[in-house]
Amino acid sequence: MASTLMLLANPYRPDPRVQLEARALADAGHRVAILAWSRDSGEKGASKDGAVEVVRVGPRCPFRSAAKMLTRLPMYWLAAMRAARGMQFDIVHSHDLDTLPAGLLIGRMSGRPVLYDAHELYAAMVKDDVGLMFRPLKAIESLLVRRADAVITVSDTLAQELSKGRAERPRVVMTSPDATPLTGAESRAVRERYGLSGFVVSYLGSLEPGRFVEQLLDAFTPEDGVTVLVAGKGSLEGAVEGIRERPHVRYVGSVSTEEALKLTAASDLVTAMMDPANPNNVVGTPGKVLNSMALARPYVTTRGLRIAEMTERVGSGLVAGYDRDSFRDAVLKVRKDPKALVEMGRRGRAHFESELSWAKSRGELLEAYDSLLGAR
Repeated sequence: MASTLMLLANPYRPDPRVQLEARALADAGHRVAILAWSRDSGEKGASKDGAVEVVRVGPRCPFRSAAKMLTRLPMYWLAAMRAARGMQFDIVHSHDLDTLPAGLLIGRMSGRPVLYDAHELYAAMVKDDVGLMFRPLKAIESLLVRRADAVITVSDTLAQELSKGRAERPRVVMTSPDATPLTGAESRAVRERYGLSGFVVSYLGSLEPGRFVEQLLDAFTPEDGVTVLVAGKGSLEGAVEGIRERPHVRYVGSVSTEEALKLTAASDLVTAMMDPANPNNVVGTPGKVLNSMALARPYVTTRGLRIAEMTERVGSGLVAGYDRDSFRDAVLKVRKDPKALVEMGRRGRAHFESELSWAKSRGELLEAYDSLLGAR
């Protein structure tokens, strides 16, 4: 039985992609431990998520403070390296660039291979926060990625970007839910539990700039017959809380991955709008899109993204400009055509089953592990 040590620079409460991969590895017979950075609370100690061991280490660090991140991230690396000394593992699995320096050091000191799991192009993600440090960070990212023994990532486009300077193209492991559509009765039960009525347009995810949260909140009025459902947490939480009194807006706070899937399935239309000015958004595959397709729900995404090209080709959702009026017009128009909505959901589910399912990605993940273990 092989053992995996995952490094994660968030508290794992849980992180959907990390949980999906960790559980898949555990189900395949691997022992899995996650060294998670409890930066929200500084809490330390071990717990279990099913068969997965979660070990949290400090220090505390605000999520949106680039200055404190620069000083405290190395403290997480040192804490992770200290914790790793007392653990048995065959592979080091580093999630995102902010864990890779520690992952490479742990791998070299232990003689174990390092798998880099690129959730996004990291330098592009933090470009606005790092200012003049963007170009040096991009160069460091490229250098570190080449040092990993293997790389997996979330989309074909990212795999192409990350293959530069590597002998092998990264494998694509999409964060695809292992989920099926709800029955009508199940969907109605979810709606009743959350007090949802009318035409439900949902946003489920991080409440951060660049995710169309503020535009969504201002897109409709009670007279439109649209209920706006929002779930999640982040820096825009206060703005969402401030409009709770609007009768057509339902904010339900942060929910579990399982509950988010139920709310997706109970929605009439899912918001998957991302700012096209961010290079990561252009090349990424949002989890909201995969969740929607898995659950046969139509969605709205942004013109100019690669995922929008797939959306139009498959016919699984709507494409709108990244502005309130374009989004509003697209939603109100399709609201009058329930047959079109059903057909979008059907096409999305069919494409998901044939091309994007978790079964396919799970196979890629396990093959990456088998390749690393076989090379030892």
